[in-house]
Amino acid sequence: MRILMIGAGRDVRGGVSSVVNSYYEAGLANKVDLTYLPTMEDGSKLHKLIVAAKAYARFGSLLKKCDILHVHMSVDASFYRKAAFIRRAHKAGKKIVIHMHGSTFDSFYLERCNEKQKANVREIFGMADRVIALSQDWKRFIDREVYGSGADLGTDSNPVREWEEAGSIENACAHGIVGAEERRESSVTSNDRVIVIYNSVNIPAPYKKDYANRNMLFLGLLGHRKGTYDLIEVLSALLNKYPDAHMYFGGDGERQQAEALCHEKGISDRVTFLGWVRGANKEKYLKDCSIYVLPTYHEGMPMSVLEAMAYGLVVDSTYVGGIPHIIRDGENGLLQEAGDTDALSANLDRLLADADLRRALGTKAVALIREDFDVAKNLEKLLALYHELI
Repeated sequence: MRILMIGAGRDVRGGVSSVVNSYYEAGLANKVDLTYLPTMEDGSKLHKLIVAAKAYARFGSLLKKCDILHVHMSVDASFYRKAAFIRRAHKAGKKIVIHMHGSTFDSFYLERCNEKQKANVREIFGMADRVIALSQDWKRFIDREVYGSGADLGTDSNPVREWEEAGSIENACAHGIVGAEERRESSVTSNDRVIVIYNSVNIPAPYKKDYANRNMLFLGLLGHRKGTYDLIEVLSALLNKYPDAHMYFGGDGERQQAEALCHEKGISDRVTFLGWVRGANKEKYLKDCSIYVLPTYHEGMPMSVLEAMAYGLVVDSTYVGGIPHIIRDGENGLLQEAGDTDALSANLDRLLADADLRRALGTKAVALIREDFDVAKNLEKLLALYHELI
């Protein structure tokens, strides 16, 4: 079975490369004849254009040799870039899998696309033999908005209208419009083309977690979307209350702005900006910290949350994207609505005050990841999908 997989380069900073690398680490290349073609690399716009052009030039010869094209897709430029590859593969009669990673796909489709662009999105998705969504809520959104399909929910509600009124799928999930467990289980759609495969991680070797420390960790793109400034806003009072607490930010993006805000609030000596961390360096901080914080506004299924839980950190995050599917508030982590800094502060205060709570929630988090989000198990789902198509 020959798989041609395309997406961001494996060294690119972000969730797509983390997913792809986890597949390689779990041995996907030993189970299928796998070729990976990077269509984007970090760098200037010109560099990105050159990378995409070179990838498209190579694509023709690689396409002839594959049975399935697996496309890791996000939104905006990523969608339009991948659309060219998908059209070419469809014309060649190849089986196509779209793996949708875009955490803002709802606003991209509903707000940033005009009617002509929406028709283009529907056409491209119509060429796919399967679409992988990162959560049940994203599956339902794609089913109803892009494919216009779905079984009756058994109510008079209109989920599409409610998503639009809520402003995003994340807000809809947070306010109970979608995302409740019983609604999720009872709303099986008629479109079997869209399937859910959650992101997953390689499980680290067991080690003894130190829950006595009050080290907090954030990993990701620094800026508004990930809630960086909300977190900095609440840190001053918390760091004053807990003199041994320390905050580590791992990531790039708006680093200068974040550092300036920390300086303005007088907490620079209690906050460390690590830059983008990966490999052994990332593992060090996942082991050395006991609390992971991601007060994000938009997500699909964040790899950083799964990684943190796998290392036993207790996670505080928000009711967005696929996060409520993995974190049960008060059971294996804590959640608040995106933008609610009072709740964010209260949750972190609760965690910083109680090492036993950190241990209890972190231990349950590890158990969940080992049971449901082990990449070795999810790889079997992906292989089953490939076999189904050929």
